[in-house]
Amino acid sequence: MKFVGGKVNFIFAPMKGKPVTVRLLDLGGDKPLPFLKLPPEDNPFLGLRGIRFLLQYPDLLDTQLRALWQFSREYDVRVLVPMVTLAEDIVRVRSRFAAVADANRQECPPLGAMIETPAAALCVEDIKAHADFLSIGTNDLTQYTMAAGRENPLVNDYFLENHPAVLRLVRTIVEEAGSVPVAVCGELARRLDAIPILLKLGIHTLSVAPPLVPGVKEAIRQIAL
Repeated sequence: MKFVGGKVNFIFAPMKGKPVTVRLLDLGGDKPLPFLKLPPEDNPFLGLRGIRFLLQYPDLLDTQLRALWQFSREYDVRVLVPMVTLAEDIVRVRSRFAAVADANRQECPPLGAMIETPAAALCVEDIKAHADFLSIGTNDLTQYTMAAGRENPLVNDYFLENHPAVLRLVRTIVEEAGSVPVAVCGELARRLDAIPILLKLGIHTLSVAPPLVPGVKEAIRQIAL
């Protein structure tokens, strides 16, 4: 086993020579971390989530950035920032990442923004100016667009990943992104009936759980664009 930064490198080693996208710690909403003793929120899904949380705890953010910078020296690492709503979110992360890299006289690895809210989807023009790639988080994008919590069984009929409103936002993101690469993750990426639509909208990268990859690849092979 190899050691990088004093820690056992067992996750990255099998991916040597391949691109690895790592999402920064994504807490809040349905992903609490009890030992941090965060203050309770009336509506955590509209609260301190994703990068909002990390910017409130910069030491935690910087620790991750330093570790990922170390791994980027040996691996093709890309860093994904969760819950970007404002262009300022990605600007602040890039600034902190640049400080880490500059201290070591190196460049930052590619930095991407997760587009998970209608606000971010409609402001891609601003966000992409500071991001090397984009990833559409369709689970959160759906719940914020449809005003239906994905963990709430009482509104299952309203949580529709393939609703025209969601797909229009996906199309808007792709069009506004221009030459900036756009990926799709979440439930929509695994829906075989939605894959032809996503490809026709200009999506070239889908993120799904490993067991689903063969089925998704086969579905793609059957599609003529």
